[in-house]
Amino acid sequence: MKEVIKTLKHYPMYYHSNYDTMMETVDVDQRKNDVMTIVKKLKLDGTKALHVLTVGCGNGQNEAPFIDNLLTNYPNITYTAVEPVADELTKFKQLVKNKGDQWHNVTFDFRAITIEEYMEMNERKEFGMIIAAHSAYHFKDVECTILDLYNCLIKGGILFTRMDDGGWEKLSVKVGTYYTDPCHNFIGTHAIEDIINHRIPNVRYGSIRRELWLDVTECLDEESQVGSYIIDFLTQIHNFRGIAKPEIKKQILDYMRDECCKKEENKILFSIDENDLFIFRD
Repeated sequence: MKEVIKTLKHYPMYYHSNYDTMMETVDVDQRKNDVMTIVKKLKLDGTKALHVLTVGCGNGQNEAPFIDNLLTNYPNITYTAVEPVADELTKFKQLVKNKGDQWHNVTFDFRAITIEEYMEMNERKEFGMIIAAHSAYHFKDVECTILDLYNCLIKGGILFTRMDDGGWEKLSVKVGTYYTDPCHNFIGTHAIEDIINHRIPNVRYGSIRRELWLDVTECLDEESQVGSYIIDFLTQIHNFRGIAKPEIKKQILDYMRDECCKKEENKILFSIDENDLFIFRD
């Protein structure tokens, strides 16, 4: 039987702090280029208002490339940002103020609620683009929510998801064989692909995969506090080293080292690949 634990979902400030630290290792320029490629695939009427929904947007830093690129073809945008952590939305609002000149044609609607709560509200449910970047891990019912979001697209719209791939997806699935939390899904890109392939007949979609590596050498050092922070985020378990039973901790860390990493000189590099899926509503 799986052990019930609290994932980082229950510690939002710790989660976002660790996430920001991890993001410092990501090739942001490559992400921006990939977003530009995907936005160009959106073929809607640029003379009409474009309605965008973003799910689990955090502080908005990852939204900026979408907004900047969308504005090149859609000068009138409404941007609904759903994020349950109010402090992160506060940071997003500050970003909007800082971008006032560039984003003056964007009307923002901030909602400090979950996507499930938003979907239950009797409000506008038609969007030209829906963005769910690294958010499906926290859906109460991944399949139902993905289908609900897809059904909110207008004809010609795009549902965008970004999920873990490579070693990080493999590690997440491995951790999920030992632990469970109703607030977290130990999944990656392939879970989303399975849903759209099995539940949306003849769906048209594409993907862009980025190969990324993170130095996790300190994760294998029991005395390293930095290593503890990293392993907490990679496993999504708060105080993983402290709560994991010795035999389980060894199996997970051995699996991470042997199946999800590569050695480069004196470093151990963990595969934190990402996969962007863009799903069309034809």
